[in-house]
Amino acid sequence: MSNFVRVFKASLVKETKTWFRNKSRLVFIVAFPLLYYSAFLLLMGGVYAGPGVDAALVVQEDSPGEFTNGLIEILGEPDEIPPSLNLIRMDSESASVSFQNGDIYLVITIPDGFEAALTNNESISIQLLVNNAHEDMTKNLRMPVIRKLDIFYQTYLPDRTNSTFEVELLNPYTPPRLAYMAWTVTIFGISFAGLYLASSATASEFEHETLEEITLSNQSLHAVYAGKMFSAVILSYLSIPVVFLLGLAAYRVWPMGNLLVYIAMTLLLSTFCSGIGVILGAIFRNSVYVVPVAALGALFYWLTGGGIAPLEMAGIGFVTANEYLPFSNAYRTLIEMFIQGTYSTLVIDLSIVGVFAVASVLISPIIADRLSEVDFGKRLEQFRRRRRGHPLMGEPMA
Repeated sequence: MSNFVRVFKASLVKETKTWFRNKSRLVFIVAFPLLYYSAFLLLMGGVYAGPGVDAALVVQEDSPGEFTNGLIEILGEPDEIPPSLNLIRMDSESASVSFQNGDIYLVITIPDGFEAALTNNESISIQLLVNNAHEDMTKNLRMPVIRKLDIFYQTYLPDRTNSTFEVELLNPYTPPRLAYMAWTVTIFGISFAGLYLASSATASEFEHETLEEITLSNQSLHAVYAGKMFSAVILSYLSIPVVFLLGLAAYRVWPMGNLLVYIAMTLLLSTFCSGIGVILGAIFRNSVYVVPVAALGALFYWLTGGGIAPLEMAGIGFVTANEYLPFSNAYRTLIEMFIQGTYSTLVIDLSIVGVFAVASVLISPIIADRLSEVDFGKRLEQFRRRRRGHPLMGEPMA
C-alpha cells in the first residue's frame, strides 16, 4: 500500500508539473469552454445581453389619456434586469408581419377601451404575443412586461387594483434562465478537461513508449493511472472562475447556491470523466486524436444531457440511458441551486454521481492496464488489409 501511495503521489505531481510546463496544450481546457460559452451568448443568449430586445407596441386606444400614456412611458423605461425592452411603435398589420418573419419576438397590444376601463375601474386585458421559438425565451420575455405592469399598478392604481404582485417572489426568477443554462457550460468545461487531460496524459505514455519502463521499474500502473486521473481533476477547474465572471459581465447576475455543493458535485463528475479519459487514452494512444473526441463527447452531453437540445435528437435509447448517467444528476442539482438556491435532490444526485466516480477510480486504471496489452494500431492495420484483400506482412502469398 505504501508503494501505491508513493507512486500515486509521484504520478500526480509529475503530471501536474508537466501540464504547467506545456501551457500551449493546457490552454485548451480554458479556451474550449470559453469558445462554447461565447457561441452560446451569440446564438441563444444574445437576445438578453446587449442593448435589449426589440418589442412591438401596438396602441389601439383611440383616446389615450393618463393611464395609456403612463403605461407606454413605463414600458419604454430602461430595465436594469435583462432582458430590457426596446419598444417600437407599430400598427397591428406591421407588427403581425414582423412577428411572423421572426424580426420581433414580442408584441404588446394596448386595446381600444383601455383608458375608459381603468378610469371606471373596470377590467381590461393587455395582449401579449410571444415568440415560441425557444421555451426559455418565451418565459423570459414575459418577465419584463410583468415587472413593468407591477410598476404601473403601484404608480397609477395603488388603491384600486385587484391584482397583487409579490415582487420579492419574482426576484429569484427575474434574471434570464438562459444565464443559468449558460453557467452549465462549467459542467462542459469540467467534463471536457477531465476527459482531455487524463486521456492526453495516458496517450503520451504510449507515444513516448514509457509504459514498459514503468512496468520494468516495478511501479504500480494502477497508481500511475490514478495519479493522471486526479491531476486532471485538479486542473479541470481552471476555466470555471472565468466563465462565472463572464456570466456576471453579460447578465449582471450571479448564481445562487453554495460553493461547497458546487465543488462537491463537479469534483465527483470530473473524477468520473477523468476515468473515462484514461480509458480513451489507452484506446487512441495519440494525444492529437483525444482533443476532438473529448470536445465532441462533452459537447454532446452539454447539449442533450443538459436539456439545451431535445433528448429525442439522440434517440429513445439515449433518453433512457441518460436517466442513469451522472451528467443529468449534476445538471438537475446545479440548475435548481443556481435558480432557487434549494437542494431538493442533492442527496440522491450526489450519491449517484459519487457511485460513478468511485467506480471510475477503481475500474478505469484496471481497464486501461488491460488495454495497454493490446496493440490497437496493429489490429486496425490488419483489419484494413483484410478489407482491401492484401496479405499481411509475413504471410505467404496464395
